[in-house]
Parts: sequence; structure tokens; C-alpha cells
Amino acid sequence: MNENKRTNKTFIFTFLSMLIAVSLFNANAQVAVSGGLKMEANIHQFWLYDLEVISEIKMAPGLGGFLNIELNDKFAIQPETMLSFRNSGIREGNRKDDFQQWGLIIPVYLVGRECIGNGTWYFGLGVYTGLGLNARMKNAKTALYKEIEGKVIMNRWDYGISAMLGYEYSSGIQVNAGLQLGLKDQLDASKNDASVINKVITVGMGYHF
Repeated sequence: MNENKRTNKTFIFTFLSMLIAVSLFNANAQVAVSGGLKMEANIHQFWLYDLEVISEIKMAPGLGGFLNIELNDKFAIQPETMLSFRNSGIREGNRKDDFQQWGLIIPVYLVGRECIGNGTWYFGLGVYTGLGLNARMKNAKTALYKEIEGKVIMNRWDYGISAMLGYEYSSGIQVNAGLQLGLKDQLDASKNDASVINKVITVGMGYHF
């Protein structure tokens, strides 16, 4: 319980810090809004606590879009919506299975930008919220969000902190990498006995209209 309180405070502190920063930058800003599309590959792994299993990284795709809300020449707010498939291996002794999930990931970044040559480097820090639409253990054919005998194995919701780094060419084409660290325990039925936390690394491309 104390650990959950600490992670909740970390998320709230990060979110409030972003709001304060936005308010300060927005005081003298003339806001311009643009958008774009992103496609990415994500590498997913769980941090497992008090479980006798191992989480192995695997790669899966994601697709979505973003808005770029310019505060000034150097800073912007960038909310995104990504439809993401996550896949990771779960090993317990000689038994192996795959965790598979479809879900929506909605990060919001405070983005800094620096023009170099004909392109722009950008970096962002922020928070994200995730909603699992469907999740299962592939071989065991176990539906992880389905209620069984009054209990659900995993939580649909996730939230955490996020970061990204990328480069945008003058043509609008982007290349980027990102990191998402979960703060919410993904277990539901056994959450008092163990913890499962998301860790995701992304690499991708985008186009800024």
C-alpha cells in the first residue's frame, strides 16, 4: 500500500509540474496547433516482484497520431494517441507462454526543440495513461481481463512517466525513440501478494503535417 501511495504521488507530482510549466510558457505564447501520424515498434517487458517467473522482451507494432501545440519557438505540448500491441514472453521453469495485449496509450509531453541545420532535434518528458482493450496468455488461452469467480487477473488501466527523443527533417519526416515506465501495479486478483509493472521502449517514424 505504501508503495502504491509513493507511485501515485510521483505521477501526480509529474503531472502538476507539467501544468505549471505550461502555464508559465503560455503566459506570453501565441499558440499554433499542428499534427501528424506515428508508427512504431515497441519492446515490452514486465518488472516482476515476488513472482517466481521471468519476463522476456519481445517486439510488437503500434500506430497513432499526435497534436503539436506550440507555446513558442522552443517549447510545445504534444498529446498523442497510440493503438499499441504489446507482446512479451513469460517463463516459469521449463514452461513458456506469451503475454499479448491490445490497448490505447495516451501520453502527454512537454517538448523542447532545437533547430540544427535543416532539421530539428526534439525531446519530451511527460506522463501517460493506458487502457487495455484485450489481453491474454497465448498458449494457456487465458483472458486476463475476464472476471472468473468474481476475480480479474489483470487491471485494464495503467499510468506512468514517459520520455522521448527524436529528429524532424525539413520535409516533416520524424525518427524517434521513447521510454515508458509504469507506476501502477497491473495485477488485480493477486495485487496484495505480488506486483507487475510495465516497462516499454519504442522506436519509430512519423510525419508532421
